[in-house]
Amino acid sequence: MATLGAHAVLPPPLTSTSDPPPLFDGTTRLYISYSCPFAQRVWITRNYKGLQDKIKLVPIDLQNRPTWYKEKVYPENKVPSLEHNGKVLGESLDLIKYVDVNFEGTPLFPSDPAKKEFGEELISHVDTFTKDLFISLKGDAVQQASPAFEYLENALGKFDDGPFLLGQFSLVDIAYIPFVERFHIVFAEVLKHDITEGRPKLAAWLEELNKIDAYTETRIDPQEIIDLFKKRFLKKPNLVGRRDSPDSVHPILKAQGRTTSMATLGVQAVRPPPLTSTSDPPPLFDGTTRLIPCCTSVIIAPMLNELQDKIKLVPIDLQDRPAWYKEKVYPENKVPSLEHNGKVLGESLDLIKYVDANFEGTSLFPGDPAKKEFGEFLISHVDTFNKDMYSSLKGDAVQQGSPAFEYLENALGKFDDGPFFLGQFSLVDIAYIPFFERFQLIFADVFKHDITEGRPKLATWIEEVNKIDAYTQTRMDPQEIVDRYKKRYL
Repeated sequence: MATLGAHAVLPPPLTSTSDPPPLFDGTTRLYISYSCPFAQRVWITRNYKGLQDKIKLVPIDLQNRPTWYKEKVYPENKVPSLEHNGKVLGESLDLIKYVDVNFEGTPLFPSDPAKKEFGEELISHVDTFTKDLFISLKGDAVQQASPAFEYLENALGKFDDGPFLLGQFSLVDIAYIPFVERFHIVFAEVLKHDITEGRPKLAAWLEELNKIDAYTETRIDPQEIIDLFKKRFLKKPNLVGRRDSPDSVHPILKAQGRTTSMATLGVQAVRPPPLTSTSDPPPLFDGTTRLIPCCTSVIIAPMLNELQDKIKLVPIDLQDRPAWYKEKVYPENKVPSLEHNGKVLGESLDLIKYVDANFEGTSLFPGDPAKKEFGEFLISHVDTFNKDMYSSLKGDAVQQGSPAFEYLENALGKFDDGPFFLGQFSLVDIAYIPFFERFQLIFADVFKHDITEGRPKLATWIEEVNKIDAYTQTRMDPQEIVDRYKKRYL
């Protein structure tokens, strides 16, 4: 068995003074950096499939990289890249799949439909997983990274025919291990914390991976990892502060003369009835701006900025939708959509940004660079959050849904100038609240579980959101939500 850091004889990295290899001569070359976790993925795949003689390793010194690499090989000027059949391909997750499909050797992705589907889900989540881990280093790393490691622990319990993420070793393990390896080392050495403590499946997974030479031969000196992380990621001050008390009042509420809420759960303005298959269309493209809603998020933004007179609400009965909607309004035949300035736009996350940018009223996205960056990151994660929550309903929902709620609890600790995700109420809160609202109801009614228990920031967040009329006026009957989820998902 290979030991930590065991290596085959490896070529030295090429530098700015190195000549290029004879490019595009029919040789397949894998360009890597020995210290790059992304490149390590493809390196492991090559090794496991026994392709050492078929795919030549060409290491690059990233601190002193040769100019010919960008000019003649890969204009992106990053690693990994693969020179094969007269072309150069990049992106590590694409490359591990490419090597698996296009070269001989043991297949590294299952054909079993359930495993294949779960494998794709895990691979699609890996970027979020790694981002969460790196973000954790800016605050209370042990606490903030916990949901990510719990996610892996839960995923490792999906199949019982082996210790790996899909039971047997696969591309999914290859996608995750370079980053888990690094954080395992850094947490142990720098933070004096064992990420496998209380996570027996994660411990067994790492133990079994360390028996695979194809992986251990790609590992670098642990001290090099520690030094790199200390230099690049662990010099920054702790950005996580204490939140304001639940009595903090959003400035929009103050501006409207409301320091407390008069809205209660489910309070609604008078809404027009949904249009059905027998309804005539409105006078389309007559200069009126129309919003065909579905999810709460798209309605909140215009209501918050009092755009009810500027954007007309046109509800559609999705069970009996009018044919003209698809034919004349929105060929995608789904909601929400927005008719504005002679065109129709769709996709809820795009629409809340569009309404915020193109209509008057209080801006719902901050100008502060740090908040803007974190806000974009949270919005990019919302689809993953929702998928994780719906997936949890197929198993032990309370346990499997916990990492997603912990993710929100940790995110709410990022800024200390208010109770919302970016301190003040923003598009980020609007993106998450419609789904959180539904799962809070379902978990309470069906599973008898309070998702805010032990999560004080989450409890404060939902309390403050429920003081905003623009949101509470969009809520539907809780029993209707419960009945619908029981019918569709439970």
